[in-house]
Amino acid sequence: MESIPQMKLGSQGLIVPKIGLGCMGMTGMGHYDIYGKANEQEAIATIHRSLELGGNF
Repeated sequence: MESIPQMKLGSQGLIVPKIGLGCMGMTGMGHYDIYGKANEQEAIATIHRSLELGGNF
């Protein structure tokens, strides 16, 4: 995949990816590990890769 498909959102000219990056599992929620132990380096790498592919949402 070279880039994330984009779409126009609303009438103001905003262009966003057709899919957004969900980040809820990238951090802990207090003392709960609902999604497993958060890995900060992996979370940062995931965000960087999303940006490389055109993610902004």
